[in-house]
Amino acid sequence: MPRPSPATLEALRAGEPWALEQFYAEHARQVLGWAIRLGGPRLDPEDIAQDVFAIAFRRIHGFRADSQPSTWLYGITRNVIANARRRAAIRRWVGLDDVPELEERYEAGPDALVDARRRRRVVQEALDTLAPRYREVVVLCDLEGRSAPEAGELLQIPAGTVYSRLHYARKALANALDEQGLGRDELIGALAAGGGR
Repeated sequence: MPRPSPATLEALRAGEPWALEQFYAEHARQVLGWAIRLGGPRLDPEDIAQDVFAIAFRRIHGFRADSQPSTWLYGITRNVIANARRRAAIRRWVGLDDVPELEERYEAGPDALVDARRRRRVVQEALDTLAPRYREVVVLCDLEGRSAPEAGELLQIPAGTVYSRLHYARKALANALDEQGLGRDELIGALAAGGGR
């Protein structure tokens, strides 16, 4: 995704509605994808994405013209998800966890829907067993198809660190999914096509 032009960046910083809407339209799908895949089953990805953009627009003056918007937004998304996970853990601990499962739409029939839900649940549970630093590289590299240098730029870590984390994460996921009768190809298919649910 290209960097905003100087004129667009100036309009963003001035809070011009057209610039904010354009920025949102260009990045909303990507942010929502991160929220779905990194947030896990107990977080509402639409709420996460909304919070990300609310924070981004409040902090737009801090966005550097030489930065990639996706790198900046990814950092905000990580923080929002971390905070939401902490709140969700507290809610579960005190018995307030009443987050409903998001409605799914699937057109291949009821049997396929049940199977898809089962696979997505198993895959998401396997992802949830990973520490955030490992979950992130799987989402960015395996699900979004980014290169290690691209993921490293988003995470602000060297590409070698991405490769190392990815190696560990893939082994851990393969073990978890083998126990459930799913392979790594099904991991990518279930989350990439099914949106992580």
